[in-house]
Amino acid sequence: MYNIKNLNTELLEPLKILANNYNFKLDETGRTITATQTDKNILKITANENNIDITYKEKPAFFRAMMIVDKNAKKGKLSFELTTDVWFDFNGLMIDCSRNGVVNVSYAKKMIEQLAMIGQNVFMLYIEDTYKLPNEEYFGYLRGAYTQEELKEIDDYAYMFGVELIPCIQTLAHLNQFFMWEHIAGKYLDIDDILNVSSDAVKNLLDNMISYLSKTVRSRRIHIGMDEAYNLGRGTYADKNGLKPKTEIMREHLQNMVTICEKHNVKPIIWDDMFFSHYSKTESDNYKIPDGIDLMYWDYYNNTIEHYEANFEKRGKITDKPIMFAAGSWRWIGYVSHHGKTLAATNASATACKNKGVRQVMTTAWADDGCEAPVTTVMFGSALLGEHQYNKEIDLEEFKENLLYITGMDYENFMKPQEFDIFPSIENKAGTITPSKYTLYEDPLCSKFINHTEVVTDDLTTIYKELSNYFYDKAKNDTDEALKATNEFYGVFGEVASLKWNLGLNIYKAYKNNDKDTLKNIITNQIEPLIPLIEKLKYARMKEWYLTNKSYGFEVLDHRFGGIISRLNTTKFVLEDYLNGNLDKIEELEEGRLPAVHHREEGMGEVLHYNRALRCMTASRMTW
Repeated sequence: MYNIKNLNTELLEPLKILANNYNFKLDETGRTITATQTDKNILKITANENNIDITYKEKPAFFRAMMIVDKNAKKGKLSFELTTDVWFDFNGLMIDCSRNGVVNVSYAKKMIEQLAMIGQNVFMLYIEDTYKLPNEEYFGYLRGAYTQEELKEIDDYAYMFGVELIPCIQTLAHLNQFFMWEHIAGKYLDIDDILNVSSDAVKNLLDNMISYLSKTVRSRRIHIGMDEAYNLGRGTYADKNGLKPKTEIMREHLQNMVTICEKHNVKPIIWDDMFFSHYSKTESDNYKIPDGIDLMYWDYYNNTIEHYEANFEKRGKITDKPIMFAAGSWRWIGYVSHHGKTLAATNASATACKNKGVRQVMTTAWADDGCEAPVTTVMFGSALLGEHQYNKEIDLEEFKENLLYITGMDYENFMKPQEFDIFPSIENKAGTITPSKYTLYEDPLCSKFINHTEVVTDDLTTIYKELSNYFYDKAKNDTDEALKATNEFYGVFGEVASLKWNLGLNIYKAYKNNDKDTLKNIITNQIEPLIPLIEKLKYARMKEWYLTNKSYGFEVLDHRFGGIISRLNTTKFVLEDYLNGNLDKIEELEEGRLPAVHHREEGMGEVLHYNRALRCMTASRMTW
């Protein structure tokens, strides 16, 4: 019970929501809360049986203090003192809403609540074309695009908790879904998924984007993307203007974007990789980024402090502005999150940020290749970076307690899904290999990954069954619907994986050995049980999707699951035809097998990182 008579309305209204969600009571009896705001980068808590004094700089820090107070109270610890520096001024989560999964308004609000309890003050929606843009009826068409009313509702809710909602859009490349409409591509496209930045129509489009979003949300910051436009100026732009150095085109476009943003009173943030790519000339000490732009360095691949520190120094040569940094919560390489990688990379990068005085950070949560992994898995990375925000060095046990309190999911539960990919025999627990994905999608007849499956020495059938039982047991005790749906999905995923991981290999070997009895057993013991299980898997994934996302986009996973089922039925038909003597041979199984790719992740042997569903399925073309 917490006495709230001393709290102002600004704190009290959001605190009432958190109290309801996190099961603590507010009244005018019990322990009296006193809140004092400061301009210093500190968080201070003094608590005893009667009083709780909190000194904080920003609203979310106050909510984090309440999390710590209530967590300790529920353990019976009422009296304690805590004083900590706050290492980051800008910290939060960017959730990808452009790879089919558009987080629905209800779950966006839940994420904001969790960010507040972490003590973070930023929430970015990554929306390439998933917002309704005036005068562009095909922009976000059939993609679940946010309406202005929805964005305003999310912004209002974030503002109440002291969280800044920042749109993260694209104003150079990554607009492939918008360009799928041929008349749109004809109007705006340079090459690949890149805008023709010399076009007046494109300049008007960009002005429309910035104007609209500047009027929709409170933030005077906007992330305008501008990453990975590697063929910039090599298509329609070159036809009109001739070949120009890419850096020259980039500078002109940057200046144009600065002008547009100034016109609409917003400050742009851009990803900085275009200045550090193979064609960039930014190694020169006299090259400077134009005024009025903030650079955000993204990197979630490396696990050493030295790597990040060296890159901060490199970026310091081209800008006098404070450097921003983006870490990653690894849920974008298949159906399972890889938080061993999240842990290793974030611990290194956050430490480097603190060492180098980088005070503006965030966690990205991409959804590459169709938003396969549940949205519920992303908060691990944000909570981890939040732990670094309030600690010079983090205590793992303390992080585990805070993570469970904030998300409702324990540390082991967050870490467990990667065991579908990181087997016991693999020493590097921060790897990004994806066998659970490519063996799920692998065609039983046109099997591409045999060379990479047959070298596995772990008993994956047993391991996957044990993982299935683990997640089903977790789901039994979940009270949160989305977490329950996530654990149930992974329970079914384990059932499927135990039968599917070596199906292509088993069929191929039995056929090559002319072992017809084994082929019959494969039909009975693997193919036939898998058909209803894949259907069960689809519904399990759909359940979490509809709790966290808008309905749009799931049709992609629906097609993928349906394709697996169809191919299993076809495989059964072909094998039975062969066994019954109606086929002399199975052409797909006559051909030898080559490695799927030649790149190998260090320390992973022949087990691959392979994250393209359609290419897992077939060597043939799916479209043209």
